[in-house]
Amino acid sequence: MSAAQTEAAARRLVEEYNKGTPAWVAACHAETTVWRELPILGGAGRSGGRAELQAAADGAVVVFPDRRLDVISVIAGDDRAALEVDWTATAARDTPWAKAGEKLHFRAVMLLKVQAGRIVEEIDYVVPI
Repeated sequence: MSAAQTEAAARRLVEEYNKGTPAWVAACHAETTVWRELPILGGAGRSGGRAELQAAADGAVVVFPDRRLDVISVIAGDDRAALEVDWTATAARDTPWAKAGEKLHFRAVMLLKVQAGRIVEEIDYVVPI
């Protein structure tokens, strides 16, 4: 794949995510996706395949219905991309990180591997701002 195609796949992830449904996972990720989210705020982190990523997305829509990604930068080459984003949301209910109604703001770097226009690997590094 070209760097432009890889960047397009990364930007598509943001576009699909911001539609507000968990359908972004199936729209952007291959069935063989490997996903890893490093620990956030002392949590254990999460990892797995597309099913685990889908479960996380399903839960996020319920707890953070207004969640949004805003692109800061994308660096892409061949089949790899680094996507730097701001993640913002309002907690719809109490969570380990926030009370209901509290606004959250995180900076994330998502390292992606893309094949045939679909993400096959995603590693998320997330820190609060």
